[in-house]
Amino acid sequence: MEGARRWAAYVCPDCRFVFRVPRDHDGKGIVCPSCRRLMKVPASGDIPPLLLAPVKQEFSEYAASNEAPKSLSRRRRGRKAGSGDDYSWEQAPRSSRLIPGDNRKMQIMLFAGGLLLTAIIVGVLMSSRMGPPPVIRDGGKPLEKKVVAVEVAPSTQRSEASILKEAEPLVKKFLEASTVDEMLGVVRNPVVAEARMREFYPGGKIEPAGLLKFNSGSRMVTKGKQVSVAVITRNQGEKLLGLVETPQGLKIDWEIWAEWLELPWEKFLLTKPSTSHVFRVILSPVDYYNFGFSDDSKWQSYRLESPGREHGISGYVEKGSELDMRLRPNVDQENVMLTLALKFPLDPQSNSQVEIERFVCEGWVAEEESP
Repeated sequence: MEGARRWAAYVCPDCRFVFRVPRDHDGKGIVCPSCRRLMKVPASGDIPPLLLAPVKQEFSEYAASNEAPKSLSRRRRGRKAGSGDDYSWEQAPRSSRLIPGDNRKMQIMLFAGGLLLTAIIVGVLMSSRMGPPPVIRDGGKPLEKKVVAVEVAPSTQRSEASILKEAEPLVKKFLEASTVDEMLGVVRNPVVAEARMREFYPGGKIEPAGLLKFNSGSRMVTKGKQVSVAVITRNQGEKLLGLVETPQGLKIDWEIWAEWLELPWEKFLLTKPSTSHVFRVILSPVDYYNFGFSDDSKWQSYRLESPGREHGISGYVEKGSELDMRLRPNVDQENVMLTLALKFPLDPQSNSQVEIERFVCEGWVAEEESP
């Protein structure tokens, strides 16, 4: 009841919109929320205007002659004549609708514009089909058109489902192979890989790893031409397997699978060479500064792990350098797979701290080597 006493209902005399007005607005000017007309709220003692106005004489004449006067053409439709009521609605609010004459002009203009647009489109299509005019030789005969075949490179984007469908039989054949010759048919760059494989498998005999589950992580990772999937084998457990897109289709990178390196991790850590060697690593930023790399204002430290995480060392690069900016993972990444060139300092004070000399490539697949 207290809320009802603080508000009063008011009807716009122009558009008949009903709205509420605070009682302290009596006698003040307000704007109708519907038609935006400025009006005055009746004060206490004022006589508000009628919502229905008496019918003027011209309406009676219209009822007698059945011809509507011009002044009524813009009014809202009222009650039927002869109904015994002497009132009609007040003049309707102004409308933004076009009058019949303007509407007809607008229709003509739209029709003409449509015809012009259609003519332009037809002209463009006909000219494109006809092609350029023939070039005339000095002898008067037109030159013959020569069709030049242009080779269009196929799209490199493939769906994950299509990649997995092609990869699974290759992986199964690779993991069930018992000899180097059987494995060579599905590996990448076999000309280079064969010598390494025969050295790695004495006598060319292989104990098949066996495939228990393909894509065991249910998450395929692609990086450029490289595809990485996890597999579960009979004798090596779960392991990451890398495939590469080649002109001959998907091939398996044997070097990644066997973790083959020109200088194995064990020998690298034992001999501490000051010349760089290439390693596939899992890199993640850390804060570890000690021994020859204790100055954290000069060095940025990283944790470097082998693909199977059997080996882990600390790698350092000059802080703020171009190489440092290139190595840092994105903010949403905890680690990143990279191929880097590593070396020990000239006077190493630790057997687990190395310098990162060079960025080789993203991922673990470098460019194909020559034999």
